[in-house]
Amino acid sequence: MISFLQVLDDTEEKLGRQLWENEVIFLQWVYERYTKEEKQKINFLS
Repeated sequence: MISFLQVLDDTEEKLGRQLWENEVIFLQWVYERYTKEEKQKINFLS
């Protein structure tokens, strides 16, 4: 699984700019939801 910093760097690179503070907060929320759901999938399959 990739880290949040990798996601942030990739996003900024694709957009060609740094993210605004509210965009970083939203991206953190999305990343946390994604990692939580992935962990639940792994636990369900185990």
